This record gives sequence, structure tokens and C-alpha cells, in this order.
Amino acid sequence: GGGGAAAQLRAKGFEPGDRVVLYDGVCNMCNGWVNYVLARDKKAKFKFAALQGDSGRSLLRMMGRDEGDLSTLVLLEADQAVYVRSEAVLRVVSACGGLAGSCAEVVRRVVPRGVRDWVYAEVVAPHRYRIFGKTSPDKCRRITPEIRRRFLD
Repeated sequence: GGGGAAAQLRAKGFEPGDRVVLYDGVCNMCNGWVNYVLARDKKAKFKFAALQGDSGRSLLRMMGRDEGDLSTLVLLEADQAVYVRSEAVLRVVSACGGLAGSCAEVVRRVVPRGVRDWVYAEVVAPHRYRIFGKTSPDKCRRITPEIRRRFLD
């Protein structure tokens, strides 16, 4: 039941209130983006879980989302709010700060979500494997103990 899933997630390092990015773990583009965030998220605001992993699937179930849907990045915020597609990407980049964070915040406020999500869903997501290829998640980053603690699977 739900209690078992919560206990399993806690055992893997998830605490209620964590900000978690769920990403397509076999997508080179998605893994590259996670590496980008890891390099800029100096305060370790975010934890990560592959959509295909046990923790990712448990979190999707907890959010009431289809655990087979790999079409979008998902951001679970500390207040349990859930964001997908462009809103998830831009919120994470914005939280990392710097020039990219400022630009992400401007795009988030100026470009209507419907337009952003159309680009995400119709242009980026359907072509990501063909353009960037597929891989296994562990081949995409150097895992240090600090980084390891930020991944739930």
C-alpha cells in the first residue's frame, strides 16, 4: 500500500518536503540537462530520480500520474505541487540562479505556458532520442558521494 511506498522512498533518501526532479533516465539530452543542474545547484536544492526507476515510479504513483508516461520531466516541489514540461524545466533552471536562471524566469513570465508546452511536447520531447540518442543513466555522470546522495535510485 501507500505506507510501504513511503517507507521505501524514505529508505532511498526521500523526505517529505524534498524538491525532486524526475527525468527520463535513458535520454542523453535529459541526462545532460541533469548534469547541467547538478553543476549549478550549489545549495543542493534538488534531488533526482529517473522516471524508469523504482523511486521515480513510486513518486509518480504518489502524485497520481501515469508511471509509464516518459514524455515529460516532472518537478515535485517541497509543497507537493507538481509541474511538468516547460514549467518544470524553467522552474529548476530559475532556482539555480545565474544568468540562465534569470533568463528562465523571464521566459516563464513572458512566454505563455501553452506556447512553451507546445514546443516541449511537439518539438523537443518526440525527437529527443533520435537527435541526442539513448544511454544508461550511470554512463552520463561521474558519481561522487555528494552526487550519489542526490539520486533516489
